[in-house]
Amino acid sequence: MSATNEPVIIKKRRRQKKPGIVGGAWKVAFADFTLAMMALFMVLWILQIADQKERNMIVQYLKGDMFATGSINPFNLSQNPSMLDLQGSVALQQAVVPASGTGVERSGPAMHNHIPTGEDNAKAGRGPELNSLVPGQFETQAQLEFLAREINEISDEVNLGANVEISVVPQGVRILVHDDVDSLMFTKGSSTMTPYFEDLLMALGPLLSKVENKISISGHTDSSAYMGKTFTNWELSSKRALSARRVLEYAGIKRNQVIQVTGMADQSPYVKKDPTAAANRRIEMLVLTTFAEQQIRAMTGLPPENTPADSRLEKARMLADKNQPRARYPEQWSLYESF
Repeated sequence: MSATNEPVIIKKRRRQKKPGIVGGAWKVAFADFTLAMMALFMVLWILQIADQKERNMIVQYLKGDMFATGSINPFNLSQNPSMLDLQGSVALQQAVVPASGTGVERSGPAMHNHIPTGEDNAKAGRGPELNSLVPGQFETQAQLEFLAREINEISDEVNLGANVEISVVPQGVRILVHDDVDSLMFTKGSSTMTPYFEDLLMALGPLLSKVENKISISGHTDSSAYMGKTFTNWELSSKRALSARRVLEYAGIKRNQVIQVTGMADQSPYVKKDPTAAANRRIEMLVLTTFAEQQIRAMTGLPPENTPADSRLEKARMLADKNQPRARYPEQWSLYESF
């Protein structure tokens, strides 16, 4: 047999796969899992050892309140409302719960840092007319209760009834607006007003502008002390009360309608059992009766002012004098006096 006729034997061999390169991706996943578990146990441990006050502070911090109490900011960014705003300018914030009743353009961004200066308030009092309230002086118990109901309706319209308490007191109508864990009137540690509180003041402005009673505004803080000595709760409460007055004037009330603005610091806690409670941080507005106004004027040495009742009495006396025969017939009256 020749060589060409020899059978060709072909051997097929399976290729052996090379073992894959073992990576470290599992290590990253395991590290993430370990970090998450450590964070979980840290949170559970903090909740176990923290009291109610510390829990409230943690909740406020997680909600975005980055300001710490006291002058402990090492960068001194002039109390910026945002940690990313390094220019010291006030960022425009959108209202979380816009006003649906009254106020400047009825809702919208916070405007308290952009209020024009001067005596003319061109945009004040925009919104639906409050026809149910007759302008004038509110003195009697029935009038004060009616005014309190009107104010309560406005606070309900802007969805802030839980933070507003209205009561009729011997001095007039007290409007108390306080903080809670979920809602703050001002950025903690500063007088920067939040949009929701500004919406309430903008809604109250057109109503209070129809009232001829004088208004007293006081600011209050909790007992959390500042680390610095130059700026304390006294300065903070005063600046917050002044900020509330400024927004109310822009919303429509007359410039001379506010007779008193005071800062009370933490001297008059609303929740006496817990001086650090959030409700102690509040703004109180008191629509004064004539008697209460006269007491403040006497206490502070302000000159007495003619009340609307006095003006009406003086006008009636003038009309009565003009109606006398002496004024109507001067010649005949002079002859009568000669006898």
